[in-house]
Amino acid sequence: MKINKTTQASRPLAKRMSVTLPTDVAEMLEFLAKSQGITQNEALRKAIATEAYFQKEIKQGSTVLIMNSDKSVKEVVFR
Repeated sequence: MKINKTTQASRPLAKRMSVTLPTDVAEMLEFLAKSQGITQNEALRKAIATEAYFQKEIKQGSTVLIMNSDKSVKEVVFR
C-alpha cells in the first residue's frame, strides 16, 4: 500500500509558537492546567478553542448565558 506523502508533507501537523504572557495571565493558565490535570499547552489550546466557539456563536446572533446554582440566569458579555 502506498501512502501519499505529498499531502502530509505540504502542511505540518503543528506550528511551534512562542508567546509572552503577563504574570497574571500566566498564573491563570497554570491554574487552568493544574485544575484540569492537563499540560499548559493543552489548557491554552482548550482556551483558544473555547474563545473561538463563543465568538462564532455570538457572530451568529447567539447569547451566552450562565445558570447559577440557585437557578438564576445571567448573560455573559464578551468585549
